[in-house]
Amino acid sequence: MNGMNIKPSARKTHRKTRTGCRTCKSRKIKCDEQRPSCHNCIKHSVVCDFVSHSVGGTSRSGRGSQIPTSPQNGSIGGGPTPDFSSDTPMSLHDVQSTQGLNLLDLELLHNYITSTANTLHTDPAMKSLWKINVPQLGFRYDFVMRGILALSALHLARYRPEKKELYNSQAMLQHQIGLRQATNVLTEINEENCTGVYIFSALTLFFTVATPRKPGDFLLVGDHGIADWLNLVKGTSFIVGTSENVLFNGSLGPMFIAGRRRNELREKLLAESSPDDSPLAELRQLIEKTTPDGEDVAIYLSALDSLRKSFVTYPETSQGPTFESADIFIWVFEVDHRFLELLRLRTQEALCIFSYFCVVLRRLDSYWWMEGWATHLIAKIYHLLDEEHRLWIRWPIEEIGWIPN
Repeated sequence: MNGMNIKPSARKTHRKTRTGCRTCKSRKIKCDEQRPSCHNCIKHSVVCDFVSHSVGGTSRSGRGSQIPTSPQNGSIGGGPTPDFSSDTPMSLHDVQSTQGLNLLDLELLHNYITSTANTLHTDPAMKSLWKINVPQLGFRYDFVMRGILALSALHLARYRPEKKELYNSQAMLQHQIGLRQATNVLTEINEENCTGVYIFSALTLFFTVATPRKPGDFLLVGDHGIADWLNLVKGTSFIVGTSENVLFNGSLGPMFIAGRRRNELREKLLAESSPDDSPLAELRQLIEKTTPDGEDVAIYLSALDSLRKSFVTYPETSQGPTFESADIFIWVFEVDHRFLELLRLRTQEALCIFSYFCVVLRRLDSYWWMEGWATHLIAKIYHLLDEEHRLWIRWPIEEIGWIPN
């Protein structure tokens, strides 16, 4: 222009990213590369492979780390503070940009102690144990703290829908990291770490039932076998037998002592009751008369005998319910793996037995972490049964209050 030498402006370059997550690459969609879980994976409720990269990251408090600083690490520093009081949803990137204290982790821990722990048991002493003793274990074992934060995040996601994505993503992240750590410890279980592994398995049970359900969820089994969470819980059951003295004399001692008393009560009620008086009696007769395979019949009858332990505490007294969550899940812990395999194969008899379990499961519906599971499962079972076997489950359907459409 008019002889003036004008230096051409620097041309902006656009680098094509090659660092998107493998899930987005396989689906051939654009990945926003948000850490620790991209938006697409959060939206579809799948574990982003960035999570696994985060586990192997550098220092948690370092600039290059992809893992949020956990409160037990005590890293303190400056940096902008995210506004957790705002109603505007925040991304994980906003939270992790804070150098030093991770306020999201602190928020989750505070919510667990002041709120979530109170929802895990009805007995005041057990509430105190979940509120005080379990977090103390979290400061000793990183995977326990991860389990605490994961469950608390699901709790907040349920009651703060405007930040649901944030909390659910954080719950998945914390649980996946804790699960990897606990699985590694399982291979080297000893008297020192057995208490931490045991309570993590209990937290995993709560986490599993509290995680938002998908239409195909069947709780105990998947398409390829027993559900991963159930394998973990059943896999840690041997700890009680091999490390009984340590567990009963440790910080979880009151939990095991209360559990022993409850087990003695169930055995007493079983001895005083007759199998013929149980709601399971009619189902037992139907299976005995119509199932041709003698080996399968033995498996089904064994499952029904185990389920009686949950049913002996089913009726309510004038003082109110006489059950605890352990009374319901005792069947899950004790049922034979061969029955679970038949349930995975969706045999008609196994599905009918499972429908009776849904009746006792319905008693936990008042807990936020269990709400809706009984009706979800009975609906799935009904649609998997033929017309003959649908008649077998009329009693469970009526007790649950579900109406077939």
